[in-house]
Amino acid sequence: MKKVLIIAVLCLLFQPAFAQTIGFQFKVSKPYCVFNFLEAASYNHTTSGTLQQFIDEKTAGDKEFAQLVDDFARIQMDYQFRREEFPANRRQTRTTYDFIDIALVNSSTIPEFRDRIIGILPNSELQKLISMMQKAEVYYDRLIWKDNEAKINAQRIALEKYTQQCSESFTKINRFYNSCWIAEMPFIVALYPIPGNSGSSTATPHANSLCIGVLTDETDHAGRIGVVLHEMCHVLYDEQPGEFQHTLESYFTENKSPYSQFAYNFLDEGLATALGNGWAYNYLSGEVDPNPWYNNEYIDGFGKALYPMVAEYVAANKQIDRDFVNKAIDLFGKTFPNSITDYGILLNRVSVYCDAETMPEIDALTKSLSHYFQMTNRSLSSPILDPTAWNYLTNSNQTQLIVLDRNFEATIKELKKLFPELSKVKMQPNKIYSFFDAKKRAVIILYATDKTNLETLLKEMKTKKYFDQTKVVQN
Repeated sequence: MKKVLIIAVLCLLFQPAFAQTIGFQFKVSKPYCVFNFLEAASYNHTTSGTLQQFIDEKTAGDKEFAQLVDDFARIQMDYQFRREEFPANRRQTRTTYDFIDIALVNSSTIPEFRDRIIGILPNSELQKLISMMQKAEVYYDRLIWKDNEAKINAQRIALEKYTQQCSESFTKINRFYNSCWIAEMPFIVALYPIPGNSGSSTATPHANSLCIGVLTDETDHAGRIGVVLHEMCHVLYDEQPGEFQHTLESYFTENKSPYSQFAYNFLDEGLATALGNGWAYNYLSGEVDPNPWYNNEYIDGFGKALYPMVAEYVAANKQIDRDFVNKAIDLFGKTFPNSITDYGILLNRVSVYCDAETMPEIDALTKSLSHYFQMTNRSLSSPILDPTAWNYLTNSNQTQLIVLDRNFEATIKELKKLFPELSKVKMQPNKIYSFFDAKKRAVIILYATDKTNLETLLKEMKTKKYFDQTKVVQN
């Protein structure tokens, strides 16, 4: 604990020293562009749908490219490690994928990228990756780079004009987050081109490397800088000292509102949207962005609800505190009164239980679940009656999703002991059971006799969107 306290104090001491000098460097990294091109071609969820469609149209029928993309998608790049000192509800798990993206952003050539990530991937996989990127670069040059290199560099020059304002915004936002950052560590903003002037773009943060998709013919540069600062906010939220993260979490756990956990789950994105797309856009342009701030109703709505309070705190040089958290929870509840029964929200952070016996079965199940719902934080345990799984089912605080796919009689018998809410329910196949248990956890049981029935139940949940709290059987 003493070590954490020292770190927190040092962070506060650093702030006045670097307040005027934090740097933002805008660049275009060809290796990152090629890598992102392969990711988009393989439909990675962090890539632009507009870019995906562009690639599909340009490579339709090219079997060699399709094989290249398929081989790329098979490379394991996200070996995970944990930082146990942070709260479980924050980003404890990190991945080597971040290191790879950071190396890409800081490389000028593919061979340089290779040298930067030696030791992160097994050499056999590293050699495959480099070979694939070199082959993909030929396609990239022909399909995108030849016509858009000059355009993306023109976009870079236009965005660089905001460098000083980005630095000023950082100082104010960093103080609000009570984050830990040093002047010698600038933010590297890596731009990659998406051909056209309309469509979807994506952005991802990786420590001080912010990867930003830019439509090559767009003109709303203040809006794009808002996206840059949105991603910076994610980094600053991640880099709050461990002690402060635990303190912040305690403000949510001590609040008795049924919306407390939901507001906490959306706090990171809500704040980044309120600050980057709301406050920063206003700071840069002198007006509030009239367009949607985020392509998600909860994030967009929560960000806009938080915006006035965030602007007030930033103007007063105040840090996020208990009063801010309590008001944020209240705002979330008023903005989304039905959110506590929204399957899409409940399954965002979920513990899944099933009796699948093989990895192909488990993979098929997770693929089906992910097709209908975005599961940002998911764990899976099998079999259901395994002591470890059962202990987790008994004590985990997340939404509990139980897929009854075999061993029906024995499992139902034990579930009825654990959940009194089921005691008077005659459980039948191909039904959805949803309720809040004594710990106020959402429990969802899908009694599916085969894969087809499971798909039907998931589709029905997606269509219904909400479950009825007045009954257990939902269909």
